[in-house]
This record gives sequence, structure tokens and C-alpha cells, in this order.
Amino acid sequence: MNIRPAVETDADVLSAVAMRAKAHWGYSSLALESWRTELTISKQDVRSRPVFVAMVGGEVAGFYSLRPSEGSWELDHLWVVPELMRKGIGRALLSHALETAAGAGAVEVTVDADPNAERFYLECGAVRRGMIAAPLSDQPYRARPQLIFANLTSPASRS
Repeated sequence: MNIRPAVETDADVLSAVAMRAKAHWGYSSLALESWRTELTISKQDVRSRPVFVAMVGGEVAGFYSLRPSEGSWELDHLWVVPELMRKGIGRALLSHALETAAGAGAVEVTVDADPNAERFYLECGAVRRGMIAAPLSDQPYRARPQLIFANLTSPASRS
């Protein structure tokens, strides 16, 4: 596996990966369509913020993007193609994202997570700081975990 910076021509493929990965969790087509805009990666996104792609065998296996801000950054996308989930790609992407943020001066990274991904993030060291109600017609009590990776240090400061 290789992790490389995204290029503008990746935008459509990355959007498709996000939709496929979200669909993996069994959401209805109506719910998926309602999320299409927020799951779309634009060329502007690729130009304006850190977006990195995991490549396996010459194919896109997953990606992440970060929204930088003063001190606290947001991991706004981390998706792996369903057939490659549970093979370490998500962990590698998350580690890369945290190192990218720390290297640029972030002290924490927040995640507004899908409920199905919370366990993954907690196992990787995140802490839950709250929940946001996010009901769906067939899941009236659904809530999105609000997670944080705190006290980041850059790789250089760890040596």
C-alpha cells in the first residue's frame, strides 16, 4: 500500500469510494442520496486542504481529508472501499492523517463519526466527547459520536 496526496482528477473516484463505503453499512438509498453532497469530494477540496489517497495494486483503496483550523483540525472524511475493509488500510490512513495534522501544528483532531465507525476510532485512541442526534426514518434514535484525538505531537518531536 502507498499513501499519496490526492490530485484534482481523483475527485470523482474519491466521491464514489465515499458513497460505496457509506452504503456498506446498509443505509437506505433515500438516506444515501440525502448525504450525497457531504460525501462528494470536489476538485476545490483537493486543492484547498489535505486529501490523501491509499493505493493498493494501482487502485484507490481509500482516502482521507482534513479541515485545518487553528490548533484543532477535523477529520472530515476517512473511507475505505468495502472489499478492503479490515485489512489495515483505515488504520494506516488514520495514522497518516494524525501525523499530517500534528506536523502542521494541530494539537487535536476531531471526528464527527458515523455510528458504525465509532468502535474503529475508539480502538485507534479516540475519546468520545459527545453525541449529536442524527435520526433516520428507520433509526429514530440514531446519533453520531463526536470524537477527539487529543494531545497530538509531530513525529519530529517524538524522537
